[in-house]
Amino acid sequence: MLSFLRHPSVVNRSATQGAMCTIWIDGVGCFWLSQRDRVTIGGPGAPTANLNDSRVTADLSILSDLKLRHATIVRNSEGYLLEAHGAVRISGRDVLERAALCDGAMVELGRSVRLKFRQPSALSLTARLDFVSDHRPTQSVDGVVLLADTCVLGSGDENHIVCHDWLGQVLLVRQGAELWCRSRQALTVNGHPLGNGRRMQSGDIVSGENSRFRIEIPH
Repeated sequence: MLSFLRHPSVVNRSATQGAMCTIWIDGVGCFWLSQRDRVTIGGPGAPTANLNDSRVTADLSILSDLKLRHATIVRNSEGYLLEAHGAVRISGRDVLERAALCDGAMVELGRSVRLKFRQPSALSLTARLDFVSDHRPTQSVDGVVLLADTCVLGSGDENHIVCHDWLGQVLLVRQGAELWCRSRQALTVNGHPLGNGRRMQSGDIVSGENSRFRIEIPH
């Protein structure tokens, strides 16, 4: 099992870039969950004491030579668009202003940063960004989930986060500003039965017979 101890138990807000939740999954990895409809991507910004200053860093700030604001991924009711503020290619084609993103699209930023866009379920607007090149944010993560409605964790490729050894699925559901956990499995949250569902709080540990994850929610 992946030990939670390899990650800090207290999440620094600058490390998770403000609005992103962090989920650590035993045997799978670490992922960020962003609930924003617009997510900017860029290079590292200048240090500042004001973590609320949106001019300083992008939402997803990658250790690279990208512009401070190199691209923006926009979600609307129909899907996703990528707005280019620097050199961008999608599946080998230059993007001058904006272009649609579809499942499996390869996004190339600048000279060497490569991300893969995944929207594995036709029933959900939620999508995922995978890191294809070696570039990562300051805190290394395995992917970024663009959470529209529901994030599904399970063993099949149709899930937003694939957990190969799991026997069932777990749903993380947006309800207004809250994040809820639901599952048909017999799960516990901090040792208490999940039941019909539970609102997630920072530091909650969800456990099942063959699954376990912890979630951190910025304040």
